[in-house]
Amino acid sequence: MLAVMRRLPRTWPTVLQGPAPVLPRPLDAVAERWARLPPRVRTTVAVLALVALALLTQARVRAAESRWGGAPVRALVALEDLPVGAVPTALEARRLPPAAVPPGAVEAVPSGARLAFALPAGSVLTAAHLDPRGPAAGLPPDLRVLPVPVEPSWGVRRGGWVDVWVLGTDAAPARRVAQSRHVVDVRGDDTGATALVGLAVDEVAATTTGLALGRVVLAHAPPPADAAPSLDGGQTRPRSPPPAGAAPSPDARR
Repeated sequence: MLAVMRRLPRTWPTVLQGPAPVLPRPLDAVAERWARLPPRVRTTVAVLALVALALLTQARVRAAESRWGGAPVRALVALEDLPVGAVPTALEARRLPPAAVPPGAVEAVPSGARLAFALPAGSVLTAAHLDPRGPAAGLPPDLRVLPVPVEPSWGVRRGGWVDVWVLGTDAAPARRVAQSRHVVDVRGDDTGATALVGLAVDEVAATTTGLALGRVVLAHAPPPADAAPSLDGGQTRPRSPPPAGAAPSPDARR
């Protein structure tokens, strides 16, 4: 204590040793009456005041909990926008009111889980986001997800739209087997990547035949006119598969 007093400015001892500050007359009268009370009475009054404060605080907490559905519960909240197919790692455990937690909220992420639906920043992770069908969960029932190898230089990105071309052999022209298809996810690194493209069943057969020969190319395409809004970076998703007609390609695309 002496060491602390020595560090204080020189004017502090004078302030501390001076007369008591002059209180306003009402406060001074209350202080005098408080000082004249017996010690046990003062102790009892102080304890009762603390108990009343604790009860008031508890009542306010219970009122807030009843308004929001009860005591806070633990939930995982996304710290950033997580797209379809991403590993849900950018999450933070928070205690939220039950009314703010959607049904099916999970408290832990299973090993190797990926998002079947996009998860915007600030959203709560639920079991629906971890659908075992993976990225295919967000597609219409008549579409299938097919992995197609792509080169990093092609610029194919998650949430984009592509046409699927199968290159011809010898004099056979290239043909477009799928038009304006959604890129559900792109996985890989700088040395190679695989795009997960949503295709109709008949388009899957034609594309796999081309993949067996190593003659499949993805061309960037605009979204179809009947596409529905999605959370994948402002992109869109198809409501239903548009017709994919085969069309010859110019020599420049071969």
